[in-house]
Amino acid sequence: MKTRIRNLKNRYPLHIQITVLFTCLIVSIGSIIILFSHSQLTKMAEVSTHQRYQQTGEAIADELNSLTRTMASSVSILAKMPVSDATTEPQRMAQLSIFIMVLQQNNYASSVYSAWDNGDFFILRRLTAQSRALFKSPADAQWLVQNYRFDVNPPQKKEFYLDDQQNIISSVIAPYDNYDPRSREWFTLARAGKGLITSPNYVFRATGETGFTYSRQADNPRAVIGLDVSLASLSEFLQQQGLPPGSQAAILSESGEVIASQPAPETGNQAAGTKAILPVLQPLLARADGQNSRLFSIDGQDWYGAVINIHSMGKDYRLAIATPSAYLTAGASSISNRATLIAFLLLLLSLPVIWYFSRKISNPLLRLRKDAEEISNLHFEADDRPGKESIIEEIDDLHTAMAKIKQTLLKFISMGSMLTVKNNFTQQMQGLLTETTEIAEMAGGMVFLADQEMNAFTPAAFRWREEGIDFSGMSPLVVDNQRSDSFWKILQGQTISGVLSKDNIPEPLLAFLLPHLPLPYVAVPMQTHDDHTLGFLLLFNTRTLTDKHENAKIQLINSLVGMLSVAIEAQHLLVEQKKLMNAFIKLIAGAIDEKSPYTGGHCQRVPVITKMLAQAAVETNEGPFARFTLSENEWDELHTACWLHDCGKITTPEAVVDKATKLELIYNRIHEIRMRFELLKREKEIEFLRLTPEQQTQGNNAQTLAETLRQLDDDFYFIAHCNIGSEFLSDDALARINQIARYRWTRTLDDTAGISQDELTRKKRQPVGRLPVQEPMLSDKEEHIVYRADVSKEADKYNFKLKKPVFQYNHGEIYNLAIRRGTLNDEERYKVNEHIMQTIIMLDNLPFPRTMGNVPTIAGGHHERVDGKGYPYQLTHSQMSIQVRMLAIADVFEALTAIDRPYKPGKLLSEALNIMTSMVNEQHLDRELFILFLQSGVWSDYARTYLDPEKTDSVNVAELLAKIVSPQGQSVVPVVSAA
Repeated sequence: MKTRIRNLKNRYPLHIQITVLFTCLIVSIGSIIILFSHSQLTKMAEVSTHQRYQQTGEAIADELNSLTRTMASSVSILAKMPVSDATTEPQRMAQLSIFIMVLQQNNYASSVYSAWDNGDFFILRRLTAQSRALFKSPADAQWLVQNYRFDVNPPQKKEFYLDDQQNIISSVIAPYDNYDPRSREWFTLARAGKGLITSPNYVFRATGETGFTYSRQADNPRAVIGLDVSLASLSEFLQQQGLPPGSQAAILSESGEVIASQPAPETGNQAAGTKAILPVLQPLLARADGQNSRLFSIDGQDWYGAVINIHSMGKDYRLAIATPSAYLTAGASSISNRATLIAFLLLLLSLPVIWYFSRKISNPLLRLRKDAEEISNLHFEADDRPGKESIIEEIDDLHTAMAKIKQTLLKFISMGSMLTVKNNFTQQMQGLLTETTEIAEMAGGMVFLADQEMNAFTPAAFRWREEGIDFSGMSPLVVDNQRSDSFWKILQGQTISGVLSKDNIPEPLLAFLLPHLPLPYVAVPMQTHDDHTLGFLLLFNTRTLTDKHENAKIQLINSLVGMLSVAIEAQHLLVEQKKLMNAFIKLIAGAIDEKSPYTGGHCQRVPVITKMLAQAAVETNEGPFARFTLSENEWDELHTACWLHDCGKITTPEAVVDKATKLELIYNRIHEIRMRFELLKREKEIEFLRLTPEQQTQGNNAQTLAETLRQLDDDFYFIAHCNIGSEFLSDDALARINQIARYRWTRTLDDTAGISQDELTRKKRQPVGRLPVQEPMLSDKEEHIVYRADVSKEADKYNFKLKKPVFQYNHGEIYNLAIRRGTLNDEERYKVNEHIMQTIIMLDNLPFPRTMGNVPTIAGGHHERVDGKGYPYQLTHSQMSIQVRMLAIADVFEALTAIDRPYKPGKLLSEALNIMTSMVNEQHLDRELFILFLQSGVWSDYARTYLDPEKTDSVNVAELLAKIVSPQGQSVVPVVSAA
């Protein structure tokens, strides 16, 4: 037994499995037909009968809707007509034709009337066989008019009988029946609400029929128009619906009143309750689930019945129907027998057919399985086998589809590879457009990119079949909603399709597509992840497609356009990132230049010189730079480094950067020293004046005073001259400064009054003398020392080789006046030089992309020297890249030619180049690059644009080249020439 079960679990060939499967299916289906045909056919009859019930209910609802809708419209029309303004009997009778026309157009309408807020009531009734007997009207009367007047006492009711020609047959004053329309619900609802009012169903007082009333307040606010809708005629309509033979049916209102039935109830009362309904329908309505179709028995007879809910014009009704069950099963037995015979014959005939087709199907399916395995293994080579190997068209179509899937996947892979194309956005767009048109099987297409204002679209790629079309001369598409409003719906993010013709094609496309017009197209917007429009893809199709095929193709194009959107968005992000970065570095450089009025423009001019020199090196085809080149990323890297080469100056105090004299801090302290000299002179004069007249005239006191004052004047001007720092300070000058410093002047005021807390703290380092006190003319006090309070240790990890002074600042007067060259002391010079360290630290902490990783190195190396004596790392020539050495030359050249330095005037062009020549010989600047700088004319091009013409004198390049010597002291023969 176990062996048999194990054998059943083995796999079998496909044709055997197909044969067994279909045989089992046919046997199962035949068995089901044989066993359950009678039951199923009975249920089908029940369903069919129930559907007929539903159709009857729908027909009744449609009948009510169609008739009552016109009656509701008639009431609304009457409310706007002058009927409501008629106050007298003649006026009302004059409007009678309008009432008659309303009743003639609405068969279910029994009466139409107008009621006024004073109790007047004017009504027209349709006379039927039943109502004639009720109103005792003449035999030839067709209409009854009743006019109630409340303006007489007692109120009056007058009746008029009219024939079919609207002629008055008779009129009579009838007994007043105490009818007041103002107490009726239809009147009060219409007066209380706005618009058309539909009353609940009720029994009409005059006729005893069941119905409801449409009412509406007229344009005359004192009047209400009403129309009674009688449902008595529904019995005749119900009998016309063709219910199954022997069926019994009744229509009931919401309150359970019978308003129509088949056959008619014996009572003759159309408003009878459920008790008066046909006996068969009573148990159907009594059950809680009466609304569902079901079988039931009554008096030994089986019935099939249902209750159908009907909703019409705001009213709910119920339709109860019952049919003898014998009607449902009349033909079930014969149909079941025929179905059994047919199933048996199908079984016998299908077995050989199944076997034949299973063998024909199995072999091609094996080929499809192999195709699927190749796709799963990403093997997409073309299949050279014959196209038709199966008698089944779908299998061959599936094989063809599998081949298309391979080609489509290949194109998708190709589209993915297009996204990796570097630095060639045009090639990306053209490649993606080609693959998109081939996948979507379109004749051609174009890619348009939106400008920033979204009012013009520039072509980025064009393809028409296999033709190479030059579209470089095509103008952008300008948005023109007036000429082709539907085409520009793409601006709203909608995919649109249509046909381009001479009337709606944008003008720039006309010249390219004129031979192919009219031309079906599909335009798909390309958007970012946040739904910002980047442009659109316009595809052309020369084949006529069905709506279904066209919709499928549009869906495919919508999915493909994502590749284009990704590529364009990535390109936009790169461009915007570069713009942001360039704006940011220019912002930093501009802030540095604006920080000091003496260095304005330096950070902006150095990049110009550097890139001019780099371009000259790239263009040269011989000499040491013959093979020098810069990639696009390296150009960006050099550009950024040049603009940020002095970004560390943000940390340099303005008092140091702008220090124009030796004694200058926030202000020039020479004014303070001048006042001391003035004070000392006054003291000498006062001392002389205190002598008696005899003492003044004795000896040489007057002459001595004059000589002393002249000497003090001379000493001050000497100190003022030393303060400028324009010349080298000799030892004799230093001695004289120290001698002048020993002069004494008297201070009588407390020098701690009105000073800052920081300055007060420094003054307290030494004891305060009693006033008045004799103080030296110049001094280096303890309070002049600012001790180093560096708390950041970040610079230590960079191993800078720039020696750090002991003090942070030394503002001593003698100390600063004794500066040998320039205006900066050692502490201040370190502070200035420190900007390069801060530049390196700041740039090193920025997350530059991999392609710009050398920005900190290039920007931070422009104060290095080729002999290794620069700072901050003391790099040698071999340790400095060409870009670093270029930036060093540009920085020196700009500094020498600039006219905005506080400590020197701008040099003449020839002077600047001579100084740079000396710096080359001193191994400060790179020799080969400076030769290229001279020979390429970079200095001349820059001077014409950026230098004052007065500073641009003639330069003899040959003489400068002759002055350049090699490290061995020999003149260098120029070997570099510009390309």
